[in-house]
Amino acid sequence: MQGTLLASNLGFPEGPVVMPDGAIVLCDGNTGELLVWKDGAISRFADMGGSPWGALLGSDGAVYVTQGGNVPGSPDQSAVPGIQRVSSDGSIEMLATSIAGRTLAGPNDLAFGPDGRLWFTESGTEQDDRFPEDERAVGALYVLDGDGGEFLMERPDVYPNGIAFDAQGRLYWTESAAHRVCRLDGGQATTFCQLSDNHVPDGMAFAADGRLFVCTTISGGLTVLSAEGEVLEEIVLNEHATNCIFDGPALYVTATKVAEIHADQRTGSFWRVDTDASGGLPLLPGKL
Repeated sequence: MQGTLLASNLGFPEGPVVMPDGAIVLCDGNTGELLVWKDGAISRFADMGGSPWGALLGSDGAVYVTQGGNVPGSPDQSAVPGIQRVSSDGSIEMLATSIAGRTLAGPNDLAFGPDGRLWFTESGTEQDDRFPEDERAVGALYVLDGDGGEFLMERPDVYPNGIAFDAQGRLYWTESAAHRVCRLDGGQATTFCQLSDNHVPDGMAFAADGRLFVCTTISGGLTVLSAEGEVLEEIVLNEHATNCIFDGPALYVTATKVAEIHADQRTGSFWRVDTDASGGLPLLPGKL
């Protein structure tokens, strides 16, 4: 499976979203923008401020975004971490900055679950040296809904990152610092796949046939896992792949040459990988 470069000179791109018209919306964590790739060109979709990391299309036509807060080196340090919504009219709304009395510190990726609620990872600030060690927030999993949401569990020292649901409605997430993909089984976190130390898993997407395509950053591309969690194949881009989404057999991938989150960094890129899958597993619908 080969990759085709579609765009370069981006900041730190993640969270690709396939829009109804076929355009692809991307987060750019270094510029504070949502970008859109359409007709072979990149333009601005929305100015989110801060550092948006994940994005997801809702059944209401809105784009839901995990806002990570302040990006290092940005002249504007006023952004607050939380969950945002960009409505079809372009208006931007902050939906939540805390859940169950816990202030959000670094929401990262998000997915609607079979219950229609919005599930997301919180990477925390444990690895952010801008914060004193005794003030750093622990990684965690949360759910947001119309009643305010729910805190699921803490995941300390592992950096929860990408998130997805399989065809059986089971929750998966990546833990970048622990080099593994986890699954929620019976309310407990279990290891679905333990990767080697030269793989740092980030975003991911299920193919319709049950394979899981995982962006594994420092491996230089993506790692394809079987439905049983076995490593099947490596897709080489020679860049740090950060997140991905299917549109038919095409897998759209965000990446960066230098895995540095900094406002002036412009090494990000956007790719299409033509896979042997028939398409992606349809994402579960939802709205808030």
